[in-house]
This record gives sequence, C-alpha cells and structure tokens, in this order.
Amino acid sequence: MGSARLIWFTLAGIVVGYLLMHPFAMLAYILGPHHPHGSWDFSLWARQVQATFSPEMVVMGLAFSLMGGAAGFGLGAWYLQKERLAQEQLETQRRQAALNTVRELMVTLAHHIRNANLVIGGFSQHLQKHITDPELRHQLELIHRASHEIDEVIVSLENVSKIDHAQYIDGWRTQMIDLKKELEARLKAEAVKEPHES
Repeated sequence: MGSARLIWFTLAGIVVGYLLMHPFAMLAYILGPHHPHGSWDFSLWARQVQATFSPEMVVMGLAFSLMGGAAGFGLGAWYLQKERLAQEQLETQRRQAALNTVRELMVTLAHHIRNANLVIGGFSQHLQKHITDPELRHQLELIHRASHEIDEVIVSLENVSKIDHAQYIDGWRTQMIDLKKELEARLKAEAVKEPHES
C-alpha cells in the first residue's frame, strides 16, 4: 500500500515537472533582462509555451520530468513517514490508555481483594498454629498459599508495564492479561525468602 502511494507521488511529480515546471522555466527565461522585447507580450508567451512541447525540447522536458519525479518521490516519502509516525503515536496512545485503565481498575480491585484476602490468610495461618490434625493443617497450608498467590497476582497487575494477552481457555475467544512469567518469578522469589525468614 505504501509503495503504491509512493509510485503515485512520483508519477504526479513527473507530470508536474513536464507540464508545469518546464513551461514555467521557459517563460522565466524569456522574461529575463537579456531579452529586449516587452515582458507583457502575451503572443510571445503563447509561442514560447507552444515551443516548450516541441520535439526539439523533449530532452529538456525529460530533465524537468526527472526533477519533478525526484521531488514527488521525496514528498511522498516524507508524507508516508509522517503518516506512519502518526499511526505509531496513535497506537502508543491507545496502548497507554488501555494500560492506564488496567491500573485504575487494579487500584480499585486491590483495595477490596486485599482486605478480604488479609482475613483469609490471617485466619488460615492462625488456625494452623492451633490445629494438630495433619490433614487439616495441610488443607490450611493450601489455603494460606492460595491467599499468598492472590497477593502476588495483585502486585503483578499493579506493576504491569505492557499488556500481553493469553487465551483464557483453549478454543475460547476471550483473552486475559498474561502474567504467568512475572507471577512465577515472584512466587519463586518468595519461596526462596521464606526458609531464610523462618
């Protein structure tokens, strides 16, 4: 698409060079001070313009066509570059707006989820200290780990710097924000910290 438009700009420059720039240069030449005739001799203008497109002037016409084509190519390249930069800027703004929306959403969700999760994690840890049944203690440990994982998900979402997507369930069109790598790294880091803390 871009190359086709660049070709059209170049062709337009060639046409302008031959049909406008070439005759204008010829008129400018005869209007110079080294010509004794009157500058406003319109019959001379007409003859000069007619001579511009005569077979004897083909070489000069081609030269102006090449100049016009080069100018058209340069203008087209500049225009396409400007258009591409504008599209990139628009895409950056769109991504930034989406990112800001996610962050604003996370501030709201984090407040309510953390409050509920604090109760779940706190009670599960408290109960582990007072229950001797190994099976129940194991189940409470799973609850505590899940609560800890929820905290890490919230932290990961709050620190999102770019939005990557993953399929929610195979075959579904619905997508979710992909935090898998960052979440795994955070949980591993926490797992390394816990033995040292205890």
